[in-house]
Amino acid sequence: MTISPRNACPTLADPMRTGDGWLARLPPLLKSMRPADIAGLAQVAARHGNGLIEISKRGNFQIRGLSEHGGPALAADLADRGFDLPSGLPISADPLSDLAPPLPLDPSALADSIHAGIEAAGLTPRLAPKLSIVLDFATAFRPAGLSADIRFRFGADHADIGLGGDDASADWIGSVPPESVVDAALAILSRLADLGPTARLAGSGEMSGSESFTAAARSALGESLEPGSRSAGTRAPAFAGAMEGWVAGSCDGHPGGEQISVHPIAFPFGQADSDSLAALADAAERAGIAAIAPAPERRLLFAGPVAAVRSLADAAARLGFITEGSDPRRFISACIGTEGCASGRLPGRKLADDVARAAPSLFDGTFSLHLSGCPKGCAHPEPARLAFVGVDKGASVVLEGRARDDGFGFAAVDTIAGRMAELASEIARRQRPGETMAGAIGRMGKAGLAPVLTERARDEWADRGREAELGGKASLG
Repeated sequence: MTISPRNACPTLADPMRTGDGWLARLPPLLKSMRPADIAGLAQVAARHGNGLIEISKRGNFQIRGLSEHGGPALAADLADRGFDLPSGLPISADPLSDLAPPLPLDPSALADSIHAGIEAAGLTPRLAPKLSIVLDFATAFRPAGLSADIRFRFGADHADIGLGGDDASADWIGSVPPESVVDAALAILSRLADLGPTARLAGSGEMSGSESFTAAARSALGESLEPGSRSAGTRAPAFAGAMEGWVAGSCDGHPGGEQISVHPIAFPFGQADSDSLAALADAAERAGIAAIAPAPERRLLFAGPVAAVRSLADAAARLGFITEGSDPRRFISACIGTEGCASGRLPGRKLADDVARAAPSLFDGTFSLHLSGCPKGCAHPEPARLAFVGVDKGASVVLEGRARDDGFGFAAVDTIAGRMAELASEIARRQRPGETMAGAIGRMGKAGLAPVLTERARDEWADRGREAELGGKASLG
């Protein structure tokens, strides 16, 4: 099956056609939400779509099942409910920054100025559709791990400029005064526009690290650029409870000065229905939650007094949301697949739930599984430890790769959950002391995995006898 990339992200103005209608993605939200906002989101998803709401891997809401021309009506309904939904290039920041101490610049106002400058300069049709900008104000939930084409890392009197990558991998080219950030963004974007509508500093068409472009960007910034990264090595890591780990913790406190706790929950495999989301909003209101924000890795952050957050987490668990770090569903990426996508060749999220129930012991935090309806790999663009990818003949099995990579065998879709359960049993019998699941699977390699997970090798293995094969080089031992 040939997959043609769309090379553009779905937006409210330009939804993407899928198997269950059109899908619209909201822009990054730069201000926190209240429980009433979540309730409103559930209502508009049911009114304009099929009631399915998603959070993308980058932390953006998506609404499924729209009519072909339903995006503008959805946008108008959301705007009437108080949602700030700028169009144009996505600009991300800490979604709970309004709970932090005063910042040198207001993220929303700064994003509006950048968008206005892009339009005034006529850059929009000349820029790659998937370009993005990150604003990092050193707040607890700063998007340090979020990749972007351009990122600004703010200090008290400066803003470091990074090209491509995340906070750790960006090409940091220098700093400018905070009041020069809009001009700096437009100067770099103009240089990208001159290279054509596919030029990127992250993702496809990536030029991050290109000496010629770095020199061009520095030249465009002129005397406003101060060499060197002034914040390098001086910043605390982004709050582990939301971005890298799964534990509740403190935020700086809301304007009233009260110390608050923040805890994430997640939509199972990135998706919730409007009824469940409405019930979650009601529970948040009754618990006394102060603020809510979508975040990367398909999470919702809930902020409020400790008792309120604990009450909300209990209610969320009863509603089927992920609230614990040990939940196997955290470590499985799955698209909607055949249940809502014309390209899908396997029911990604239903299959993911089956696998999580059948083989929970596999998911010890070191092992990531990707169940992709097709080779586009929308749910997990990065390499996964193991992936099953829907193709015309069933599912291709990929080790240490992306959905588009060549597999080492095939499996019938309706056997995948059972095969993963068998893999868990094999590893349990052969695992070395202290060995992680990722380590065990890596040690097995394709030769050891094929007899358990793929069709032809499985038949050959059965013919030779299981015990003989386990005693040979393909075994864990």
